[in-house]
Amino acid sequence: MTRLTVGDPAPLFHLPDVDGTVVRLAPGEAAATVVVFTANGCPYARAWHDRIQQVARDFADRGVTVLQVVSNDAADHPEDSGDSMRQRVAAGEFAGPLLHDAEQSAAQAYGATATPEVFVIDRSGVVRYHGAPDGGYDDPALEAAWVRHALDDVLAGREVARPSTSPAGCSIKWRVELLWWEGCPTHEEAAEKLEQILDEIGKGDVHVVRREVRTRAEAQRLGFPGSPTFSVGGRDLFPTDSAPALTCRVYARDGGALSPLPDRAELTARLRDVLSRPWELPGWVDFRAQRSAATSS
Repeated sequence: MTRLTVGDPAPLFHLPDVDGTVVRLAPGEAAATVVVFTANGCPYARAWHDRIQQVARDFADRGVTVLQVVSNDAADHPEDSGDSMRQRVAAGEFAGPLLHDAEQSAAQAYGATATPEVFVIDRSGVVRYHGAPDGGYDDPALEAAWVRHALDDVLAGREVARPSTSPAGCSIKWRVELLWWEGCPTHEEAAEKLEQILDEIGKGDVHVVRREVRTRAEAQRLGFPGSPTFSVGGRDLFPTDSAPALTCRVYARDGGALSPLPDRAELTARLRDVLSRPWELPGWVDFRAQRSAATSS
């Protein structure tokens, strides 16, 4: 899975707000853009929430756009459903659009893992800051300082002094889709293997959706290259150039062997990567521990 880092171009997206109005990420139309992956039920997102809204208000007259995005799968987390989002917006809790990434495609494109997770993007569409809002979810006095300082630097045309911090908070609640066609006999074995692997890697709580592809038109719309296909955020875990079709899929294994199912170890590795939680990322730093150490020293 590709995870954005500072200096990468930010993937463009268009997502509906709670009224169904489509909102585009258009960096060239703002002095800077802040994308925040958030959640309604996550205590970390709620703790940082007011600070993010104040950033949106304070920087609005400087041409900054703040887009807040809910990507969590709502099947086991109804607090992140469209209805819950509408209720919070109606209550005046958001200083700007709240967007629904129901297909999880935006979170997948950004490689987001946490709520909240912040990306500051300059006018040319390049990520200039990535990480947490500030160094302490439990300290409102910090005022999302890392985001504010990054915006000040971007708006002044300077290099961002602190361009990256470790994302922190709740993990994004992913959904894995198993797409299948009844003309192939492997979908039950694929489903069993998928459930077993998720349990083995400690992701047994991840919601699995089994989606039957019935028509050629549906295969075209979904970009379905054959049965079975494993997908997260609308992205095939085994990308292929094969044309969409109602057909049985062929997976290449080490040594050139072909199989109707992917290699178990390879499927395990790709699921582990795409479903990573913040604290599982290489080089992740628990800034809470750092802050505690600095306070006690």
